[in-house]
Amino acid sequence: MLSACGGSEPSQDNVANPAGIPANRAPLSAILRGGVKFAAVSADESRAAEVGREILLAGGNATDAAVAMYFAMAVTLPSAASLGASGVCIVHDAKTRAGEAFVFGPVSAPGGIRGVPITVPSGVRAITLMHVRHGQARWEATVAPAERLARLGVPVSRALARDLQAGAASLGADSEARRIFGKGGGIAMSEGDSFAQTDLAATLGVLRQRGGVDLAQGTLARLVSDQVAQLGGSMPLDTIRNTVPQAGPPASERYGGFRVYVAPAPMAGASALAGWNGQPGGGAAPVDSGGIAGLAAIDDKGNAAACSLSMGQLFGARVIVPGTGILLATPTADSTAISPVVIGNPGNGEVLFAGAGGGSPSAAQATGYIARGTVQDKQYVAAALRAHAGRGGYVNAIACPDGIRSGGASCNSGIDPAGTGLALNATAR
Repeated sequence: MLSACGGSEPSQDNVANPAGIPANRAPLSAILRGGVKFAAVSADESRAAEVGREILLAGGNATDAAVAMYFAMAVTLPSAASLGASGVCIVHDAKTRAGEAFVFGPVSAPGGIRGVPITVPSGVRAITLMHVRHGQARWEATVAPAERLARLGVPVSRALARDLQAGAASLGADSEARRIFGKGGGIAMSEGDSFAQTDLAATLGVLRQRGGVDLAQGTLARLVSDQVAQLGGSMPLDTIRNTVPQAGPPASERYGGFRVYVAPAPMAGASALAGWNGQPGGGAAPVDSGGIAGLAAIDDKGNAAACSLSMGQLFGARVIVPGTGILLATPTADSTAISPVVIGNPGNGEVLFAGAGGGSPSAAQATGYIARGTVQDKQYVAAALRAHAGRGGYVNAIACPDGIRSGGASCNSGIDPAGTGLALNATAR
């Protein structure tokens, strides 16, 4: 097993380069060239990436890893990726040789809370469908790691600590938020503090046992509806039941025999394609997640999955539904300003890239730009991300510019050094 923070090898550029080849063309070390099959995950939060890697090592595929990271990030980075977040995932299935998008865009509930609009949670429903269609591990195995993290507690990561530093004051009006994130009479948790969420653990336990449909029309859906009403808002059970995520073909553009898959409208696939076509976007590196996060996974069979998630703003609506641990999102323009990028071949099932960004509504365009640099220009991921320096958002990227089916000798992964995420390689034990 090979693993590293911010890339796929332990040196600064994750590479041995005795020949002095330019950094943007540096090869992988002989460790990976020696026939070791490649699989990797990359995410905006480190513990979630570790969960995804463990799923791959246990025999799960890229979709299983993405599902597990989605649930884990709801525990470890709820400020940007709670179970209430809007989002979009794209899967490239090596068997069907097709790409599929799962869109759970923002749908406003009939009544907000304390004057703040709230989004109807539909992400779990989308993730459930994605797992049914493309996963291979048992559903319980993809939810259980997040449940354990929530129940037993997990150290506050640098990513969450940074978001709390930026947005803790905005959570003060919500008693549940004060209770869950509070420390010493205020919301002041810092990096390394133990962070347990018993209500969220119970919610995840129900989802593990009964499936994601319970949050659409079961006991969890009724609990959310009732508790939102108690808080002065309105989210009728029929509204939750009728908020159905969309599954279908991604938007795409041809690249030789490959397709560059991005999110369909109304999500920001057009921005991702603009980046792919050479428009780098701009803006300074974010100082926190901005309520946007991304994750990606590729397995050694050529399956790939990537998800972009948005709370609408940092910590979303700043309301936690009592008894569930679910932080609600708020519908804003940033809720749809997201898109992952996956590059796959519908002819032979080969895959070249999976990535998604966070930290900024410009992250979709930044992800497309990094995809172009690593696939078309064959830059090493670490070099491309170091040059990018977080401008317009943090990018999580996995690239196989020569494909993965020959053994993945050209494959590498990374996270933006300006961010606080983690990229990990996984090989069979």
